[in-house]
Amino acid sequence: MKKYSSLPVLCALICFGEAQIYTVPEVEFEYLKPMGFKASIPDVPGVRLFAFHARLNKPFQQFEQGDMYEDVTEPIGDRWVFQTTKVSLMEGQQIYYWLYVQYEDEGYVVSNQKHTIKKNPKTTTTMKTTTTTTTTTTTTVKPKATKATTTVKTATKKTSPCESTTTTVNGATTCAGKLIFEDTFQSLDLKKWHREVRIPLDTESAEFVSYQDSAANSYVADGQLVIVPTVLNAQPGFNDERIRTGELILSGCKSPTNNEYECRRKAALFTILPPVVSAKLNTRDSFRFRYGRVEIRAKLPKGDWIFPQLLLQPWENYYGYADLASGLMLVAHILSNEQLTTREGVQIDGHRLRGGVIVTNEQKMRETFMKANFLDEHFSDDFHVYTLTWRPESIALSVDGFQYATLRTDFRDYGVTNNLAQAKLWNVNNTMSPFDREFYISLGVGVGGIRDFPDYSKSGPFSTPKPWNNTSPKAEYFFYQNRNSWHQTWTEPELKVDYVRVYAL
Repeated sequence: MKKYSSLPVLCALICFGEAQIYTVPEVEFEYLKPMGFKASIPDVPGVRLFAFHARLNKPFQQFEQGDMYEDVTEPIGDRWVFQTTKVSLMEGQQIYYWLYVQYEDEGYVVSNQKHTIKKNPKTTTTMKTTTTTTTTTTTTVKPKATKATTTVKTATKKTSPCESTTTTVNGATTCAGKLIFEDTFQSLDLKKWHREVRIPLDTESAEFVSYQDSAANSYVADGQLVIVPTVLNAQPGFNDERIRTGELILSGCKSPTNNEYECRRKAALFTILPPVVSAKLNTRDSFRFRYGRVEIRAKLPKGDWIFPQLLLQPWENYYGYADLASGLMLVAHILSNEQLTTREGVQIDGHRLRGGVIVTNEQKMRETFMKANFLDEHFSDDFHVYTLTWRPESIALSVDGFQYATLRTDFRDYGVTNNLAQAKLWNVNNTMSPFDREFYISLGVGVGGIRDFPDYSKSGPFSTPKPWNNTSPKAEYFFYQNRNSWHQTWTEPELKVDYVRVYAL
């Protein structure tokens, strides 16, 4: 069985000895007529989210999304309520469910739950309908104290065709809940997606690749976007000697900072041509947004020293470009090695999913707002739905409907406290700054680099040492020299994306 674990949950239990531990109360079920049910828990101060996931007559194997699900962000009266009217219930049927409750800044999961329908709903409920308001009388399956029935009034249905939202799209307003971007990759729409052409420097990870506009590295097949890295010496004319002594000039290159070194490289001494060719696609010229929910269903790559890039990047770099001054959001990120541990023996390979934000490339603080979630299986073994929900007051991270982290931080205060120069430029009136401007979507595959893979980490069953040091001027050269070792692990190096969807809040 697959098992997810949430680091915020563990911290609530062991990291803060004086923290108050929240106990998730028993879920109370109510049957609705003619169809459906409610599942609810009491509201208490501190509860911020109630996520309910259910199936009828089918147990969960892991934290799957389920056939009935919702992230409830506001209580109704004194209870947090999930409701569905799309399922018919009969006595003896089983509702299998799991739930996640965010209490203060910690998450609490209750898994492997089952509720048995004890009475025929037709004999326990009545319903009267008017033109504007529905009144439902229900029998509580597990009543509290002596109260056996509850009467609930739903709000009058709104007729406004477009409710307001904090979400913006390409600088304009939109409607609450609207699907504002979608691509299911029936073809590669180059009006939506732009292939980057450049050699990355140290703006992010200085990965050991050149991103190129090549159909061999990014294409659509079977309704999926495929992004795959390839070794440069497999291309005609790029033998070992040319990689060590030749020159690479990228036609159509666009450097974000007009830096010629992103568009051409001359090899000399230990400076070599980027040994890997990959692809990175973005929506910078077609779609950008501020605040919303991003869903990406993808199968992540597997292979030594590879990492996927499912990113939100700042459209205008309003607060600056250097040192990630305008921020970077990671929807999903893994180190794709089959087995990888730090020098201390901590597991950091593709069984560990990470997401979050980065506000500086300074090594000690780069990981501060990255959160992790673990799976018994490698995240490249199957497709998963990765979600980032970006609100004016928080950023939440989920996988397959399981919310494993929420960031609620005054980033500017953190930056000023830690002497980040860019923090003084961030909006003093917005605690989420620099994440208060429009961002665009980027999808790609990186290899190597000087940020993501810790020095002295060990890969594979034989604990092969990482072949380069992040601070060495010869890092890329040593990586290339080790190619016979790492390239043979690239059995599934491709990122496959089934769909990308973005919803307004």
